[in-house]
Amino acid sequence: MRLSRPLLAAALSAAFCLAPAQAARPTDAQIDQLMESMNYERMRREIVQQMRGSAEMMAQAAAGDQLTPEQRASLAKAMEKQMASVEKLLEWKQVAPIYRKVYGDVFEAAEVQAMIDFYRTPAGKSILEKMPLAMGRTMQEMQPLMKRLFEDMQRDLQRDMQALMLESGDHAGHDHGHEPVPAPYAPPAPPAPPAPPKPSKGD
Repeated sequence: MRLSRPLLAAALSAAFCLAPAQAARPTDAQIDQLMESMNYERMRREIVQQMRGSAEMMAQAAAGDQLTPEQRASLAKAMEKQMASVEKLLEWKQVAPIYRKVYGDVFEAAEVQAMIDFYRTPAGKSILEKMPLAMGRTMQEMQPLMKRLFEDMQRDLQRDMQALMLESGDHAGHDHGHEPVPAPYAPPAPPAPPAPPKPSKGD
C-alpha cells in the first residue's frame, strides 16, 4: 500500500517526535557556576597546601641531616618559589578551559544544574565542608596498609634479585650467593594531608 504524501509526512514527523532527544550540553556559564558552588578557590588552596607538605617531607627525607642551616633556608626558599608557580598554575583562569571541556563532555546540562542546585543547599554545603576531612582521614588510615605493602614489595624484590644472581652465578661458574644484595629502593608511604582549614565566613 502506497501512502500519500500528507500521510507520509505525518508518519515521519511522529517518528522524529518519538526519537530520543539529544541531551543538551552544559554551557560554560553553567560549569563556572558549578565550580563556584563547589568553592574551587578553597579546593585550590587545599591542593597547594597538600603538595607543599608532601614536597617538604620528600625534600627532608632526601637531604637527611646533611644540610647546613643556610642550605635548608635556601631549599625552603626554592620550594616556596615552586609552590607559588603551582598556585598560579591552578588559578581558575588557567584551568577553566580544562574543566569546561571535561565537564561539558561528561555531563549533561540538566546534571550540571542538578549539582549546582544541590551544592547550594545546606546538605550540599555540609558535604563539601566534610569531604576534605574524610579524604584526609582515609589517607591516614591507609598509611599502615601502604607501609606493609612497600615492605612486602621490598622483601619480595630482594628475594627475587638474590635468586636471579644465584642462577646467573651458577651458569657462569662463579659463586655469587654470598655477596650481599643491596635492598631496592622502597618509596615512602604517602604522607597524610594536613587537616583542612576551618571555613571562613566568606566561604
